[in-house]
Order: sequence, then C-alpha cells, then structure tokens
Amino acid sequence: MPTYLIASNEMMCRTLVRRLEALGLPRPIRWRAPQWLQECAANRQSHPDADEPGSDPADVALIDCSGLDGDPRKLLDQMQARLAPRRWLVLSDRLDAALIVHAALLGASGCLMVPAPAELVCAATALVWAGGQCFPRMALSLMHATPQDSVGAV
Repeated sequence: MPTYLIASNEMMCRTLVRRLEALGLPRPIRWRAPQWLQECAANRQSHPDADEPGSDPADVALIDCSGLDGDPRKLLDQMQARLAPRRWLVLSDRLDAALIVHAALLGASGCLMVPAPAELVCAATALVWAGGQCFPRMALSLMHATPQDSVGAV
C-alpha cells in the first residue's frame, strides 16, 4: 500500500518526498492537495455507491492542515474515510486541543506543529511508521480532562 502526503505546499512536498523515500517508507509516495480529499468527499455525497470507505488504503499518511479555511477536523474525517491509513501524522500550524483529541480518536499516530525542519518531520514519520506515537506534551494534560470527568461534577 502506498504512502500519502496530503499538503498544499508543493515545495515542502517535493523535499519531503525525496527524504521519505530514503527512509524506506512504502512506495509509491503519492502527493495530493487537500482539495483531492474534499472532491472525493463531495463525489461520495452525490454518488454514495461510487466509493467504499477506505477505497484507497494507505500504510502511512502525512496530512498538513496548515492554512486551511474552516475546521481542519473535517479534512481529517475525509482523509480517514478515503484512505483509512494504518499509521498517520497530522501537521498543523494551529495545533490546538480540539484538533489533537479529534486526530487521536480517529487513530492518528501523532501531531506535529509546523513549520518544522524537514529532518524533524521525517524523524516523526519514521517513528510513526515504526509503530510509535508522536504527540505534543500538552496532549498528556488532555488525557486528564476527559468529558466523563465533567459529567458527574455538580
């Protein structure tokens, strides 16, 4: 199964594809713009029988939510529905608690704040590909503030 890099920044993608190939990630490494996922989601809504969920399965996916209009969680939902990757990493310039929790609940293996050096993105990707997780430290504090804690509080 392929590796997908979903991002708008073409220059970053070209650099990452070359470096990710050197890591031995599953090939081919396919670059797609976020609009590809949005178009696929729109096609599924108008033709529900056209695509099965996870119709383009992926071993690894990197998804960059930076600079998007609207809620990046919607893009994560679209990626999960289309690719159902075994392991994936979220890159974002607005890494907040809601995005981290949503990504983790969908099965993401990590979240990384960007801009970041290509070496750091590749190291995080290698860790994720090896079965590890890569979440920011603030994610640890999110584990203690679960919705269940506030349900019984009066």
